[in-house]
Amino acid sequence: MKIKTLKSAESEIKFVIDGVNFAFVNALRRAAGTKVPTLAIEDVYFIKNSSALYDEIMAHRLGLIPLHGDLKSYTLPAKCRCGGKGCARCQVKFTLKAVGPCVVYARDLKSGSPIKPVYPEMPIVELLKGQDIDLQAVAVLGEGSEHIKWSPGLAYYQSIPRIQIDAKKCNGCSICVEHCPKGVLEIKNKKAVVKDIWACNLCASCQDRCPRSAIKIEGSEEEFIFTLESWGQLTPSQILVKAADILNSQLKEVKIK
Repeated sequence: MKIKTLKSAESEIKFVIDGVNFAFVNALRRAAGTKVPTLAIEDVYFIKNSSALYDEIMAHRLGLIPLHGDLKSYTLPAKCRCGGKGCARCQVKFTLKAVGPCVVYARDLKSGSPIKPVYPEMPIVELLKGQDIDLQAVAVLGEGSEHIKWSPGLAYYQSIPRIQIDAKKCNGCSICVEHCPKGVLEIKNKKAVVKDIWACNLCASCQDRCPRSAIKIEGSEEEFIFTLESWGQLTPSQILVKAADILNSQLKEVKIK
């Protein structure tokens, strides 16, 4: 297996992975999106809520607020020493109190732990004059396979394009260039040539539109472009490493059985 990084940013990583197959990259994608645990609000206890939002709607919005911090200090409730009853090792408690008129933001969630909302300015609800809320929320570790609120990010991949242009058939009519939505092709010396292979998304528009059938596009079955976008709870690198560890542990279990 060979890996080449194409892009590495705070919330996104893109790389080429060579020497694998569809089964492997798809397993990595599923592990990254559904098996890497993160913290999310699971239970909300309302003391008072006179806002325009029903309790269940506000609880749903609270659950979708991404939380970040030192997640290594926490464990899944099912694997905790307390047996899932709730303790400092498997849950984080928040309080939220606000009186209108005001807009309540994620930053208004208060906790004694270092766990904080990834996006402090995310609005929760607008309170008018005479409206107020008072609630307690409990965040626990979970997996995206149980609910999307625990998913750490979006992972996807595509085969690396293989674009073949028959120079004998191509007459430089530029129809393929005009219909390519990604600007992959250009005309040089009255012939179509590949300008940016990494921009191609295998839509095959150029192939279908070519009046002389001079272009053929295929996707590799051994080389893939893998992209991972983080919601902010973990860095893309942390998600990728954790997903790989999960795959390894699952393979060991299969071998043992």
